[in-house]
Amino acid sequence: MPSPLEGIRVLDFTHHGVGPWAACLLAEMGADVIKIEPPEGESMHRGPPPFKNGITTTFIAMNLNKRNITLDPRDERDRHVIYRLLETTDVIMDNRRPGYMDRRGLGYEEVSRRNPRIVYCSSTGYGNRGPIKDMGSADTWGQAISGFTSVNGPVGGVPEGLKSGGIAHLDLATSVYIVSGILTALYYREITGKGQMVGTSQMQACMALSGHRAQEYWVSGEDPVPMGSGVGNIVPSRAYRGSDGRYVSLTAEDEPTWNRLCQALGVSHLANDERFESNEKRVAHRQELDGIIEGIIKERPAAQWVEILEKHKVPCGLFFTMNQVRLHPQVKELHMVERIETPWGEMRVGGVPWRFSKTPAFITTTHLPGSDSEEVLASVGFTREQVPTTLSSKPWEANLRASGAKSGQAPNRG
Repeated sequence: MPSPLEGIRVLDFTHHGVGPWAACLLAEMGADVIKIEPPEGESMHRGPPPFKNGITTTFIAMNLNKRNITLDPRDERDRHVIYRLLETTDVIMDNRRPGYMDRRGLGYEEVSRRNPRIVYCSSTGYGNRGPIKDMGSADTWGQAISGFTSVNGPVGGVPEGLKSGGIAHLDLATSVYIVSGILTALYYREITGKGQMVGTSQMQACMALSGHRAQEYWVSGEDPVPMGSGVGNIVPSRAYRGSDGRYVSLTAEDEPTWNRLCQALGVSHLANDERFESNEKRVAHRQELDGIIEGIIKERPAAQWVEILEKHKVPCGLFFTMNQVRLHPQVKELHMVERIETPWGEMRVGGVPWRFSKTPAFITTTHLPGSDSEEVLASVGFTREQVPTTLSSKPWEANLRASGAKSGQAPNRG
């Protein structure tokens, strides 16, 4: 059964997190993603931790389903091999600073001259133009410069330096913008036959995700402040602590839901209290209302409140740890945690985030760096004797030998 992107070939020059995860998503949708590794190996091989038998688990998780070859764009012979690959390539991806690919003869102008149908996606920290375009970036910096950190933290706390979520979600959200841009450009090419340049950045992604907190500023002219687990424009909408110490999050953004919440909490009379009769008034009396709800929620365990709130059709949910969520029956039903075999041993990774009824997406494994070089180059007409010497230069093999990983281990499609 074909996959959604079967027949689409992608050359993945990306490194670290943003680009590799975007390419991984395309690979899970069935694209033939060929990761181009430098001879010394990608930086993510070496850190940050955790590690799995000599390589980082992040590298493994970010490079599922891809074929992996070793080529050095700085080397003229290797660069001509890449030019041959471009003849049968649909998408090229990079996430380096502006000018990196141009200096290696692989910028958009050169690539599109050789293949006018190519979709060329460049993702940077701050965009391809502007006064700070050449600065390096990472998830934390992108959140800081985009205003995210200014609204993070406890109520009344100091927001500076607090990263949202404790997870590099800006990196991963940028990956989704990369994928959506590439798919849109492929659709345009299907109609017109023409490729194009697609550009995005961490800063653009983060500002696009600012949502209602940015709107608070545009409307009032005042910088929004940290709200803890709450939000600025809806009350109640935050986490409350139950008698067992666990938290339950609930939201009542309209009057029907507010009325049902009052019934669930056993305070039906508050539905007619003029202080709380509209969301606007509830926002104005936030502290009073939060104090009342806090006092009620702390009388029962959080899970019991979820049962009560669900019966009254009030949006709610428990807070889970990583260990708790992996055991949730809903996670198991959706196969959102997959167990795979890799050359470095067994791993658990996140499952495919979509379901296609006629063209299934799937997860295989991560390939050893350089392990597909001969196969890929043979597909574009190179003989074994013509394979560049770069392909035999694999410093990372020492780590693999030390860890006991087997070079060339076959992928598992389970």
